[in-house]
Amino acid sequence: MVKAEYIFYIIGIVFLFATIAYFSYEYLYSLSNAVKAAILFFLTVASFFVADLMRERGI
Repeated sequence: MVKAEYIFYIIGIVFLFATIAYFSYEYLYSLSNAVKAAILFFLTVASFFVADLMRERGI
Protein backbone atom coordinates (compact mmCIF):
# COMPACT_ATOMS: atom_id res chain seq x y z
CA MET A 1 0.00 0.00 0.00
CA VAL A 2 1.30 3.45 -0.90
CA LYS A 3 1.73 5.84 1.99
CA ALA A 4 0.38 9.36 1.66
CA GLU A 5 3.82 10.84 2.38
CA TYR A 6 5.23 9.22 -0.77
CA ILE A 7 2.50 10.80 -2.85
CA PHE A 8 3.37 14.20 -1.37
CA TYR A 9 7.08 13.60 -2.06
CA ILE A 10 6.29 12.81 -5.70
CA ILE A 11 4.09 15.88 -6.04
CA GLY A 12 6.79 18.01 -4.41
CA ILE A 13 9.49 16.73 -6.76
CA VAL A 14 7.30 17.38 -9.81
CA PHE A 15 6.62 20.93 -8.64
CA LEU A 16 10.32 21.40 -7.87
CA PHE A 17 11.30 20.53 -11.43
CA ALA A 18 8.50 22.69 -12.82
CA THR A 19 9.61 25.63 -10.68
CA ILE A 20 13.24 25.26 -11.71
CA ALA A 21 12.27 25.04 -15.38
CA TYR A 22 9.97 28.06 -15.16
CA PHE A 23 12.55 30.13 -13.27
CA SER A 24 15.23 29.27 -15.80
CA TYR A 25 13.03 30.13 -18.76
CA GLU A 26 11.25 33.24 -17.49
CA TYR A 27 13.72 35.13 -15.32
CA LEU A 28 17.06 34.08 -16.76
CA TYR A 29 16.08 34.46 -20.40
CA SER A 30 18.64 37.17 -21.13
CA LEU A 31 21.62 35.23 -19.72
CA SER A 32 23.79 32.96 -21.81
CA ASN A 33 22.98 29.28 -22.02
CA ALA A 34 26.11 28.30 -20.09
CA VAL A 35 25.15 30.51 -17.13
CA LYS A 36 21.58 29.20 -17.19
CA ALA A 37 22.80 25.60 -17.20
CA ALA A 38 25.16 26.24 -14.29
CA ILE A 39 22.46 27.91 -12.18
CA LEU A 40 20.00 25.13 -12.99
CA PHE A 41 22.56 22.49 -12.02
CA PHE A 42 23.38 24.14 -8.69
CA LEU A 43 19.71 24.64 -7.82
CA THR A 44 18.96 21.01 -8.59
CA VAL A 45 21.89 19.73 -6.51
CA ALA A 46 20.93 21.98 -3.59
CA SER A 47 17.31 20.83 -3.76
CA PHE A 48 18.25 17.17 -3.71
CA PHE A 49 20.68 17.81 -0.82
CA VAL A 50 17.88 19.41 1.21
CA ALA A 51 15.52 16.58 0.30
CA ASP A 52 18.09 14.00 1.42
CA LEU A 53 18.55 15.78 4.75
CA MET A 54 14.79 15.88 5.23
CA ARG A 55 14.50 12.18 4.42
CA GLU A 56 17.25 11.25 6.88
CA ARG A 57 15.59 13.23 9.67
CA GLY A 58 12.15 11.85 8.90
CA ILE A 59 10.57 15.17 8.00
